[in-house]
Amino acid sequence: MIDLNNQYVSMKRKIDTEVVKAFFNDTLVEKADRLPIEIIPKDRIPSRCCIYKERALVRYRILSLMGVDLEKDDDEFKSIGEYVKDVLAKDEPNLPLLTTIKSGCYGCPKDQYRISDACRGCFARPCMANCPKDAIVFLNGQAHIQEDRCIRCGKCMEVCPFHAVVHIPVPCEEACPVGAIKKNEQGFVEVEHEKCIGCGKCVRSCPFGAIAERSELFKVLKMLKRGDRVTAMVAPAIDGQFPGTLSQIKAALLKVGFTDVFEVAKGAEVTSIKEGEELCEKIKENKGYMTTSCCPSYMELIEKHLPFLKERYSDSHSPMAYSAELCKKADPEAKTVFIGPCLAKRVEAAKKYSSIIDGVITFAELAAIFMAKDVDVKEMPDEDLGDTSSFEDCREYAVSGGVASCVISRLDNTENIRILPINGIDKKTVRLMSTWPKKAPDADLVEVMVCEGGCLAGPGTIVKPQVAMRLRAQNKVKLKK
Repeated sequence: MIDLNNQYVSMKRKIDTEVVKAFFNDTLVEKADRLPIEIIPKDRIPSRCCIYKERALVRYRILSLMGVDLEKDDDEFKSIGEYVKDVLAKDEPNLPLLTTIKSGCYGCPKDQYRISDACRGCFARPCMANCPKDAIVFLNGQAHIQEDRCIRCGKCMEVCPFHAVVHIPVPCEEACPVGAIKKNEQGFVEVEHEKCIGCGKCVRSCPFGAIAERSELFKVLKMLKRGDRVTAMVAPAIDGQFPGTLSQIKAALLKVGFTDVFEVAKGAEVTSIKEGEELCEKIKENKGYMTTSCCPSYMELIEKHLPFLKERYSDSHSPMAYSAELCKKADPEAKTVFIGPCLAKRVEAAKKYSSIIDGVITFAELAAIFMAKDVDVKEMPDEDLGDTSSFEDCREYAVSGGVASCVISRLDNTENIRILPINGIDKKTVRLMSTWPKKAPDADLVEVMVCEGGCLAGPGTIVKPQVAMRLRAQNKVKLKK
């Protein structure tokens, strides 16, 4: 995946912030069609062929932010302002989760290996000796790959002593762990929704920003604008996303219009207890390994690609679901909005918990609200978090290994419990997991995180995982004082 610090992310944040600002200023309908021009002024040096294409892509990103399915509902004769009126008038489920911006896709050439000028035509020629299809030939003292024979195994790249073999991937296809990304007849990217697990790896990997989430932000913005009672359910990974403590983040959320803030770590405590009970029962009855149930992309992976694991994953609900239940019990009339690092949480909420979860937004979208409302988290006063002693460790659900650690810590006898962390899902991992019916993993509890490093690396985050970890460590010190 490309680094978070890039021009596309900066542009997306600017678009999101300007749209949200106009929404709260009641100027979005009349201003919407001017936004692409204001964001891409005529004196800007374009990164693409011209400023007009860049403006068109801003238009599409505004539409995807409003939840429009660009593959089905894109009407070039319809103004952005008209789309705004439609979105303001009704709330519709924005599924399927992803949409593609056809004009943003550059039709990348197929995945391939190439020999660079670094090839020295060495006498050993390990590339040719190790190629299983005899696809490498030497012409004028340099290696060349015969494309019609190459099976893209990468063995030549592995053995070249000069690192002269270059792998040129298709970023979105390479990132997708389940083969849900394909090219249509015109060579443009498409998402096979029946295969997609909502992990968002393709969104984060495309350097052209051609794959976008159909956001649910406007649904939440309308709640805040109306003055509804809205409880913000913040995922454990929020700690470290903003330059401030959890108590300051709570104050910021209250400042922008949320009426209450609930730490999903408290729901994670319920998940940990229930999964611990299940694990003990399975071990006692010698039923084999159990897998965790909190990652929604993993749940989609099971549903669509590894159905044999249905009998292996925990029957416990996710921390988000238990949190929503607790919030609704405390205030049945309040709306509940989950704020997290994940795109697939919207799929989970829509499929399973639509009666208790009223909206899902990402940290990136929350950042747009903060910026539009001119709220600086680090300048906010500390807000009382209440008694968090019983679930403070569950804030570690955000990192790989954290879920299993919290489950095990709530058991009495943990000496012989074997844990297997699956830290990130890719094609290779999916192939490995597909062998488990024949050769079960040597573990009692398998913790599966689709994002490598855990939720801190989710597609809806706004800082690098290593930065988030550093901020979390600093915040822990502040909490102890």
